[in-house]
Amino acid sequence: MADNRVFPKQQLEIVQVQEPKAYSGGAKFLLPVMAKNLSLPEGDPGRGKSWKYTVFNQALQDHIKPLAVGARFLCDIEERERPDSEYGPDRNIVQIYVDGKPVSQKTGGGGGGYRGRSLEEDLILEGVKRRSIEGQTAIAQVGAVLTCPTPIPGEDLGIDKKAWDRIIGKYWQAVERSLDNFLAEPKVQEPASKRDQRAQDTQGKAGTSEKVTKDAPPITDPIKHVGDLLTRSLKLTPPISKNDLCVAVNVNDPKEIADLEAAWKTAQEISATKAKLPDIPF
Repeated sequence: MADNRVFPKQQLEIVQVQEPKAYSGGAKFLLPVMAKNLSLPEGDPGRGKSWKYTVFNQALQDHIKPLAVGARFLCDIEERERPDSEYGPDRNIVQIYVDGKPVSQKTGGGGGGYRGRSLEEDLILEGVKRRSIEGQTAIAQVGAVLTCPTPIPGEDLGIDKKAWDRIIGKYWQAVERSLDNFLAEPKVQEPASKRDQRAQDTQGKAGTSEKVTKDAPPITDPIKHVGDLLTRSLKLTPPISKNDLCVAVNVNDPKEIADLEAAWKTAQEISATKAKLPDIPF
C-alpha cells in the first residue's frame, strides 16, 4: 500500500472551484478544487502550477465554495501516492485554518486535524454494509419461500433440486450463526485496578516473568477492552481508524460496541478488503 503524507499549514490560492461530484451511490459529495500551493519552496517543480485537490469534509466544502478566484487560505494537505497508476497522487484538503483555528472541529482517533475519509475508504465501508444488507435480504427471501402455505414446485423457482438443497443448507447455517451471536453472553470487562494488582502480584514469581510482561500479546489474544480494539485496528495494514470502525459496526461511539471480538473481526475484514482495492481515479 502506498504511504499517505500530510503537509500541514500549506497556503493555497484558488484557481477554480468546480461543481461537487456525487459518490457512494449519490449519498455523498466531494468538492474538486484547482489551486496553487504557494508554500512550495523556490525551485520546486510544482511551484506556480495548478493542481487538483479534493475536499470530502462538509465543513471544509462550505468554507471553500464561496471563495473567489485568487483567494488564499491555510490548510493541511494529505497526499496519497499512486505508483501503479498513470494519474498523479491524490491530494486531499483535510483541514482549513482561519485565524489559527481549525474550521472542522471533528477530531480523529489519533488527535490533530480531522482527516475526512477518502473515496477509497468510503467504498470499502459501503461494500461492508452492502454485503450485510444483501445477506439479510437473501435470508428473508429463502425464509419466505419455506414458510409459504402453498408448496412451490422446484421448476417454478428456476433451479433444480440440487441447487435448492444447497441454498437451504446455507440458509440454516446463516440462521444458526445469527442465533449464536444473539445468545452469546456479553463479555464482562475486568476493572483495570484488578488487572494491575494481579500483574504486580505475579512479578518476580518466575525467572521469565519480566520478559513475558514486556512482550506484546499475540494477535490471537482476546480483545481486552475498547482501547485494545482501537489500538489493534490502527496497527493493521492498512490501518482502520476509530471513525471507520464505528461506521462499519453501526455505532456512534466505540464505547457502544457490545461484541469486541466481532468488531475486531470486522476491522480485519475491512483492512484485508482495503489492501486489495485498486486505485480509483476521479
